[in-house]
Amino acid sequence: MGGCFMWIALQIFLGWIYGHAAEYFIHKHVLHNNKGFKKIFKRHFGTHHRIARKNEMYDESYLQLSKNSSAFEILGLSLLLLSHLPLLFIIPYFWMTLLYSAGVYYYVHRRSHIDIDWGKKWLPWHYAHHMEKDQHKNWGVRLPIFDKFFAVLSHN
Repeated sequence: MGGCFMWIALQIFLGWIYGHAAEYFIHKHVLHNNKGFKKIFKRHFGTHHRIARKNEMYDESYLQLSKNSSAFEILGLSLLLLSHLPLLFIIPYFWMTLLYSAGVYYYVHRRSHIDIDWGKKWLPWHYAHHMEKDQHKNWGVRLPIFDKFFAVLSHN
């Protein structure tokens, strides 16, 4: 019985860490990579970052699921979850933790761009990612775990 619990707990823990790692590395190496992923970069940085920076973090496209940033994000998260779907049959709690992480990511990222005071209070590193001079730091949205690990966390 204890072994089963530990196996489930390990899957959840590893899924949680993997979700943060994926968030960090995709944000840094795909969404902010203007050489390797030009169209994605333009969509993310050229649209979402431009709008957020121009409007003190506010991005109205998050008010509707079908508009620019929101639809692009939902599509990306869905494709990421689908690409990991085989894991559901091997390590189900890991995959369910990824599903949970994707939902929390979308919720907090969306909320940080429509409720600016909430975002400043609960995600100051993400606010800094958009509003400070160097927008190539603070890649984590939910938590700055990997930003701290790689010493790229910066916010006032």
